Amino acid sequence: MLKFTYDIPELTPEEKALPVSKYYTDYPLHYPNPLYSQLLDLGAMDPADAIPVENWLDLLQPYGYGKIEYGYCMMPEGYGYIANYSTLPGNITPEMRMWYVRWMNIHSRHLPEGVGNIRYKLWNQMDHIDHGLVDGDMKKGIYTLETLDMGKSPKETAIRSVRHNFDVRDYGFPEEKYQELMDAGVAITSCWESFDCPGAHLVLSVTRPCPLGGVETCSREWIGYKAENGKIIRDYETPEFMLCEQYLRDVQIHNTVEQQHLATFLPDLYAEYKDLPKDAD
Repeated sequence: MLKFTYDIPELTPEEKALPVSKYYTDYPLHYPNPLYSQLLDLGAMDPADAIPVENWLDLLQPYGYGKIEYGYCMMPEGYGYIANYSTLPGNITPEMRMWYVRWMNIHSRHLPEGVGNIRYKLWNQMDHIDHGLVDGDMKKGIYTLETLDMGKSPKETAIRSVRHNFDVRDYGFPEEKYQELMDAGVAITSCWESFDCPGAHLVLSVTRPCPLGGVETCSREWIGYKAENGKIIRDYETPEFMLCEQYLRDVQIHNTVEQQHLATFLPDLYAEYKDLPKDAD
């Protein structure tokens, strides 16, 4: 019989004792849905259908789609590319999403030392380990410790990354177009990720009202690029293991699984924890 959910790792006894642990154990983590799985089975997309890094700001539109909204490939110039498309139903409000991305940076009061951040683990039980603010300061970035292959690699091989947010207006996106997106209810995520090892990922996404209800997110990653001082820069130290189709496929699956899983547990989690102390167990 085909499997539809992952066999998630066990929590430690101390983690299991935390009330929040039920959102880890009681909400199964599903494989990519059948349509995503069918697309993944087709293999890498045609690089000619990608948004090349020099046109990266073309993604920022209030509506409409590119030729390929879900896929991955290595580009002829030697960098990696991932396009991801996801939706969330209307019961997942912007307030819920913003609350969760802030809440998961705070460790629960009685979380034991050395086990990571259970609040982050809720989002993807197979890969997520730890998450928080660098030195407790948002301006220094957000750190993440995770694997990116849905449990194929041991946790000991996880690589710490730091997310560096930036404003697209500082990188050539016109103010009038930015305001047009804001007026249309579009949220922009723009950042680049550095790692404990060499390498960089440039990330850009728009989250906007979906014509069929709820919201949709169209995102792109350019593996091997970073943003610094108003310029997009090639990082030639990005290691070979990040610049291959297998790595890109693994990241695509990771992103897909966590996005579809968010809708399963967030409404219940938000209802229970939104009014509790920030470090509630």
